[in-house]
Amino acid sequence: MQSMLHHRMIRTQSFRLLTKSLPYSLILLTFFISHFTVAQERCAAKAPTTGEFENWISRKRDLKKSAYIIPSLGQNTVYEIPVVVHILHRGESIGQGTNLSSERIKAQIDSLTADFRRTNADRVNTPEDFLPFAVDTEISFVLARQDPKGNITDGIVRANASRVFNPFRTSNLIDMRTLSYWPAENYLNIYVADLRSDGRDLIGSAIFPESDELVGVDPEGDQQYLDGVFVDYQYFGNNNAPAFVSRGRTLTHEVGHFLGLRHIWGDGGCSFDDFVSDTPFAADDNGGYSSPCAFPRPEGVNECTEGEPVMFQNYMDYTDDVCMNLFTEGQKDRMRIVLENSPRRLSVLSSPGLIAPAQFVNDLALTEILSPDQAECDNQISPILRVTNHGLSEVTQYAISLFIDGVEAFSVSRNTSLLPFESESVSFPNQILPSEGAQISFRINQVNEGLDTNPTNDLIYQNINYLSSINLPFVQDFEDGTELIGEIGDQNAWQIANAPREFPNNNALLFRSFGNNASFGEELIFTTPPLDLNGVDTAVLSFSYAYSGTPEGIFDGLIVRGSANCGFSYNEEIFSEIGTGLETTFPTASEFIPSNQIEWRDTTINISEFQDTDGVRFQFIGLNGSNNLYLDDIRIEQSQIFEYDISLQSIQGPLVTCDDDVDIRIQIKNAGSQPITSFSIEGFVNSEPFTQSFENLSIDWQEYQSFSINVSSLNNTENSIILNVGEVNGRVDQSTISNSVEATITINSEEDDYPLTVDFEESNQWINTSPQQNSLWSTDTLPDGNVALRASSFETQTLGIQSWFVSPALSTGGLDSAGVFFRLSYASRAGFNDQFSVLISGDCGRTFDELSPLLQVSSDSLAITSSNQQWQPSSDEDWKEFALDLSESIPFQDSIRVAFVMINGNGNDLYLDDISIRGNEPANYEDVFRVFPNPAVFDFSLGFNLTTKEAVAIELIDMSGKVVISEEVDNAFNQILSFESPRNPGLYFVRVSSPNFVRTERLFVSPN
Repeated sequence: MQSMLHHRMIRTQSFRLLTKSLPYSLILLTFFISHFTVAQERCAAKAPTTGEFENWISRKRDLKKSAYIIPSLGQNTVYEIPVVVHILHRGESIGQGTNLSSERIKAQIDSLTADFRRTNADRVNTPEDFLPFAVDTEISFVLARQDPKGNITDGIVRANASRVFNPFRTSNLIDMRTLSYWPAENYLNIYVADLRSDGRDLIGSAIFPESDELVGVDPEGDQQYLDGVFVDYQYFGNNNAPAFVSRGRTLTHEVGHFLGLRHIWGDGGCSFDDFVSDTPFAADDNGGYSSPCAFPRPEGVNECTEGEPVMFQNYMDYTDDVCMNLFTEGQKDRMRIVLENSPRRLSVLSSPGLIAPAQFVNDLALTEILSPDQAECDNQISPILRVTNHGLSEVTQYAISLFIDGVEAFSVSRNTSLLPFESESVSFPNQILPSEGAQISFRINQVNEGLDTNPTNDLIYQNINYLSSINLPFVQDFEDGTELIGEIGDQNAWQIANAPREFPNNNALLFRSFGNNASFGEELIFTTPPLDLNGVDTAVLSFSYAYSGTPEGIFDGLIVRGSANCGFSYNEEIFSEIGTGLETTFPTASEFIPSNQIEWRDTTINISEFQDTDGVRFQFIGLNGSNNLYLDDIRIEQSQIFEYDISLQSIQGPLVTCDDDVDIRIQIKNAGSQPITSFSIEGFVNSEPFTQSFENLSIDWQEYQSFSINVSSLNNTENSIILNVGEVNGRVDQSTISNSVEATITINSEEDDYPLTVDFEESNQWINTSPQQNSLWSTDTLPDGNVALRASSFETQTLGIQSWFVSPALSTGGLDSAGVFFRLSYASRAGFNDQFSVLISGDCGRTFDELSPLLQVSSDSLAITSSNQQWQPSSDEDWKEFALDLSESIPFQDSIRVAFVMINGNGNDLYLDDISIRGNEPANYEDVFRVFPNPAVFDFSLGFNLTTKEAVAIELIDMSGKVVISEEVDNAFNQILSFESPRNPGLYFVRVSSPNFVRTERLFVSPN
């Protein structure tokens, strides 16, 4: 075995040398392809595809070896992890089919601990070659003793799913999580269900850990919702599973992934590492290898190193369970590093789930009202209640009373046999609700012929609204309250709040997630009242939403489900977005409040499957993460859905550019029921007909896609572009809604050079334009007589108007550094948010997104002060000075444009003045030029302070009258020019001449 390790070290070094000479993206691509061609039929876990995670592991390992390790997190500490097992069954009785017995679940967790603690009975089968490296990881697992609400639990949750799940699909994982979930920061969530992928059986999957500094695997930041382990029910615990006899090692394997372990063949073969030093390289997995588990290797397995045995006994291989029996020292080290550092791994070690609450002898808990719902379509209800034995003793008898508006309606006494942690449902006779609805409540009166010894969970209640069905259309714009049902109000997560959209005083439904730590990770639900879709052939549910995540990568989610039985069950998921897929604007560390309609997204969902049905309801589920989500204009209405319908969403192109041949992009949405395979665009460019076709497409219903359109021979002025939908799939577009977009492109070849100043006292060459053809910018004479540029936001209520003030094409004039300087005056107004940017283009305005924004701020950052009155500066104290670095633009030389952009939020007027683009700070002297330093040694500089740009001639003349330096500058203005001093010390004369002046200054050059 020593020779094997020697080979291991040598090959690890050679591999790392090889990777240094290869593009890392190529290595990752190879890994990714290998992972999904070799590993997908058994394990769907996705390991990190960047080297950053491994670098993080390495840094933490080095830190652990240092003297600064936390004493309580040492190698000899046995870590205990609380787990919750979510059984997603199909309605079978406990112990049948997918609804696994509690005994099998508990035995599986015991087996998991035995594997990690190396107390497994088959450890004696570990080959002698591997015995020095097979270890007790000192990690154990226990079924949670306390649930998230502080109640005692056996760590087993059962939910009726009635379906199979594909762990390759995020939407399926979200479904599992919404059926049952405990906060991942306190529990290891283990989901046991029927797992399949496109007809193929799967065994398990797991979410890899994150680091505390970077996202380890999931680029969309969904782990806080989806974090956990997923195991097919046939391979959970001991069972004669289809592929092999299960001994529960599928869970051991997946928990290894959960704690940061990779497959031992590195998901790629001999040249791929699992980043564990004491597992030998493997050519492939050993899937299907079963008893008698002959050592040193399965027959037909290729060796990576001649004579080196294959560690097919490792839990991170694919051998049958009977052949697995070890983790190595290196794997232990890796898992413990993850446990000691990774979010939702470290935190589980101090979980309240490890602590059992006080337990009572006779304690029957009322755990859930299964029926009725908060809203009922019939005034006749069938009350059903779930009870759970939280006590130490078996419950053999209990009595429960039902109350309606505080009046006892019925009492049930039942003889039963409920062992600790077992549950059952209790049904009551049908009851008639008052027409206005009522509060129903249940109370335990007796347990085991006596009093319940823990009265804290003896009472449960629900407010019920009796609702008759509503005819379409159903519209909620939240301007005058809401008819939606749920916990909606100022003290709840869902509440009505101001949310600027097209106008600043717009109201919307806010899911207040920002700072809502009390319900972090929970689903918070509201529903529609029942709707009558009888006689409705086609119908749609549409709504608008606005959402921003946070830079930390903790996101929220939104799910919409439909019910055809008045909310008794919501089995039809019609919308699901989580993480970056939900974002409608850039992440922000601040509380998100939309500024304008640009930050909103519209969606339309075909709900015709519910046609001719009474009692249709829709459930909106908010997943609480880090920042606010807004919903508005929820509409459920009868609407004809055309087969062939394109909606033109937007048009993007340069507002100002030098070229008369430009590309613009249009975004389309397939609003028709049939896939789009081709379409055409027709329109006019400056009244000249235009057409362009797009073929060989595949755009599904509600899918968005962008296309490039070239327009040429534009005029050297403003150009009008009008585009309309032509044919769709060779047919006329069947809907005229959203079929046209317009744009204005200004072709401007005016040029200027650094340095320059714009003070608005005289006309200038800059361009004032807006994509909405409604510019906010205009000049304004202030009370002190100064003229400045004003963006009139205070009185402009249409939100989202973008106004651009764009420079002519600029040349750097040979400068090696530059800046843009300006003064700005603005007062914020409470409840409103304007946005101001300074952008730079390196391609004459064709694009402003290739170079980073010079400045991008909103009202609070802009403000000198606050005022609810229309703002106008009255003194120098009302102005703020800005200096922005333009060095990034220097390489572009002759194609630079600078743009000042105001996006209207109806906040307040903004004033801009004294724009200066130059290579130095403004002169603080009145002379037309000055020489410094004087005396000079190695070099000297000339600083110009001219009122206008002038062509000047510069001469340095010695005492004999000889011209030592001669240079001409075409655009001298407000800049500094540097020169090398003459070698000979002495007195010189600097003469600067222009058509308007001739001036001479003395310069003394000192000896070196």
